[in-house]
Amino acid sequence: MKINNLLLLIALTWCGSTLQAATADTLLLSGIWKFRTDPYNRGTTAGWFHRVFEDSSWENMAVPSNWDLYNEYSHYVGKAWYRRSIKIPDWTDKTLLLMFDGVYHDSRIWMNGKLLGSNDNGFLPFSFDVSDVAQRGGENEIVLCADNTKRLGAIWNWGGIRRDVKLVAVSPVYIRQQHITPLVDLKTKTAQVTVKLFVRNASPRVRQVQGSVHLRAGRLYSEVLPFSASIPANSEKEVFVRTSLPAAKVHLWSFDDPFLYSCSSVLKSESGSSNMQTDRFGIRKIEVDHKAYTFKLNGVPVRLMGFNLVPDDRTTGNTLPPWRIMEDVDLMKSLGCNMTRLTHQVMPREMYDYLDEKGILVFPEVSLWGTDQQVDERQHAPKDWLKRMVFTHFNHPCIVGWSVGNEIGHNPRVMSYVNTAIKEARQLDTSRLAVMVSHTADRTPDPIQFSDLGLVNKYGQDLANVTSKMHQNHPDKLLFYSEYGIGQFSEELDGNLDAATLLNSIRNRPYLMGASLWTFNDYRSNYEGTKEASENRPWGVVDVFRQKKNAYYSFQKEYCPIKSFSADLAAKGGCVLTIVPRAALDLPAYPLHGYKAAWTVRDSKGMVLEGGILALKDVAPGDKAFPLHFNPRKVKQAVALEVSLLSPLNYSVADTTIALATPEAPRVLHAFGARTLQNYAPEKSAFIRLIFEKVPFAGRYKLSYGTGQFEGEAYTDNKSYIDIKQLDYNKDYKLRISALNSLGESKAIEVGRVTTDSIPGPPFIRYDEAADGGFFIGYETAPDDYVLQVQYYARPGDREKADTLQSTNKGVLFVPGLKNQQSYYYRIRRLKQNKLEGAWSEERTIVPDGGTPPPAPVVQGVIRGDGHTLICIKPIKKATGYVVEYRPLSSQRWTTTYVNAAQVRFLPLADIRTGTKYEFRVAAKSAGGLSPFQSIRN
Repeated sequence: MKINNLLLLIALTWCGSTLQAATADTLLLSGIWKFRTDPYNRGTTAGWFHRVFEDSSWENMAVPSNWDLYNEYSHYVGKAWYRRSIKIPDWTDKTLLLMFDGVYHDSRIWMNGKLLGSNDNGFLPFSFDVSDVAQRGGENEIVLCADNTKRLGAIWNWGGIRRDVKLVAVSPVYIRQQHITPLVDLKTKTAQVTVKLFVRNASPRVRQVQGSVHLRAGRLYSEVLPFSASIPANSEKEVFVRTSLPAAKVHLWSFDDPFLYSCSSVLKSESGSSNMQTDRFGIRKIEVDHKAYTFKLNGVPVRLMGFNLVPDDRTTGNTLPPWRIMEDVDLMKSLGCNMTRLTHQVMPREMYDYLDEKGILVFPEVSLWGTDQQVDERQHAPKDWLKRMVFTHFNHPCIVGWSVGNEIGHNPRVMSYVNTAIKEARQLDTSRLAVMVSHTADRTPDPIQFSDLGLVNKYGQDLANVTSKMHQNHPDKLLFYSEYGIGQFSEELDGNLDAATLLNSIRNRPYLMGASLWTFNDYRSNYEGTKEASENRPWGVVDVFRQKKNAYYSFQKEYCPIKSFSADLAAKGGCVLTIVPRAALDLPAYPLHGYKAAWTVRDSKGMVLEGGILALKDVAPGDKAFPLHFNPRKVKQAVALEVSLLSPLNYSVADTTIALATPEAPRVLHAFGARTLQNYAPEKSAFIRLIFEKVPFAGRYKLSYGTGQFEGEAYTDNKSYIDIKQLDYNKDYKLRISALNSLGESKAIEVGRVTTDSIPGPPFIRYDEAADGGFFIGYETAPDDYVLQVQYYARPGDREKADTLQSTNKGVLFVPGLKNQQSYYYRIRRLKQNKLEGAWSEERTIVPDGGTPPPAPVVQGVIRGDGHTLICIKPIKKATGYVVEYRPLSSQRWTTTYVNAAQVRFLPLADIRTGTKYEFRVAAKSAGGLSPFQSIRN
């Protein structure tokens, strides 16, 4: 059969490129390619790479995507082939570069039957000069064989062409890359900027070139630096351009103020043709003082916290479309993440671009882990990976160091490898730290001795003793926990960790300047010891769909840049917000500039009835506690008073809520009784599950039950279902559910009677997500689940005309072959062994969204105060930004501003006049376009 083009929307979202042609001579090769797996390794001998080859029986595969996202190839490991025919314009006298931004993991590439070469890293871009192979003005055949056999630790080996492919035409002499090195003098507040241009001459004779480097920073700074050079034939030359910035033109980059400059280098050759390379950079200074045990950013000691990110999810794999990158970074920033090792792999340019914009310090890493045989200074691959990593991502201010490997301390040649690799990293980049990550630093000697910063990994509820031992063995090292944690806990949303006890075991140690939790997110895995039958490894504070667990809020509290943030209603009216700063050696601990508190009074739907903004004074670690006062009016419809601590980038890093009324009752979606065991049904092995829709401002939900009276109660706080276990079979139970907060209980909703049946219950639907031509379902998976069945249909309840999809996938499956913008309804059930049929789930509805704009954001209100204006919204899934337009009611002229964020609740506006009524309207951006505008007046 032909596989549906399920991820074409992903394929159309990529436009990033290391090389940028000023004439836009670029063919973006995203879209549908021909695809075929090769489990018997016959493709090469059968000539699948030939230019003329009968591929009509091959299937369709979207590029970029992962084949693991298709039900048919969810567990395929091995080689798979891609073919694509393209017509190349008549690009006379142009150098043609075929560029791949990411193929997992090992690959070989042919063009018109000729082998171009291979790549052995799934996380680094690579390219080929195809000028002598391509047929200009005619048809060309590109063939690629990808092999995903290599698995890095516990992380899923997502296969395929996972990122963009493009053909770029440039002049024979072109700028291949530029490296920008800013050095700041903190005493004089001046900076030196050096731009190193890698100019390639692909022609057979010497070329004289002229060009210019344009440095800009908004209204702050602009400078043009001319240059000229002679480039030898068929070679590459480094050209240096330097300048000095006076103090008035220097704006330092930091995690709360990530100010960026741009550098555009333009090259003109003798023929008059040109190409341009554009990058951004930041001016900042990193210092590590091992004697004083301080990590300084721009001369200021900081103690920072973070999370490790596994860069994938269950609906986009590891393709990392822009919305996935932005959502992850936005959520981590809201958790107080400012420094982290981030991940075991090198990330794509789009991720580092967004980290530059939002301010998280990271250490990209060569993908060596454990007892990898490549941990050897004699091996070529790690050296190549390090060189390519540094060369590709040199300009990002978020990158403060390069890591040469993770947890490799048990390898026999680790000491010589790390010593050599660290020296190579320092030679490649003299402006950053060179590090390795050790899980053996509680011994000595250890390769951490070569590292510029002591990045260490350890696990356990109480890390006090092992942390002390690592310091005793390496007293000359400032330490940072690149990984710490307790263990896998639960993918349920009520899953939690004792974050306070864990953090308290490592706080107030001068030699430990921060820590990065493993992990931010749950991730797919079939690694030994994976806890969940869904193939989701539950380490994260969010699940694989980025739904927040209780652990999210626990770590948000512990990572907050202030120790305590609490609001109380005053006896004589008004509200008092009490802020307690952190101690000097706490984790985290750093100065706060430009923070503010936003308060809103909300109704039962979450809409803002009134609100205000309070600017905070500068706060330093060790400062005394202080209060802030404000006076919300009494509003009849008010249900809750929310107060949020906002960073200068308007991330809510702390929230507190005061209940002003009891919550509304939850809406019941489904209730059923079923068995808990597979092949036998002893007494007390039945259970009842009630599924409901959560309501705003409820802290907890109560389910009352009984056969006569309501004899029993069960509770949940974050899940949207409640289970009652250890029940008898074939009995009728009556149920009622209510929501609770600090003021009491909502109206109780009577559910009616539910009979405890002996058939298996349906899997709980954890999540669903619209996609191009279909949708994903994420569901609860039991170890003894045999088969999952999904019925889907175009009208509610019309199950006689339903199609049925059957799959053995764990945790997630995809329903393909549907029409975009059309509503569908579905339900799911499980089959146990011997084809024991379970009950069907509740019916749900979804609309495939391929190529369609997002829905309009819900504008909840506008608040002002202390010179600030914020629009309160409910963020949109898959958003890549927001467009805000506003005008005084007395004017017809709209002002437009853009907010480059995805998952944020507050959109800032400037130049709003006090005392003037405005109309505001907001639209969301996504890969599918711009949503309708939602308007509000204030």
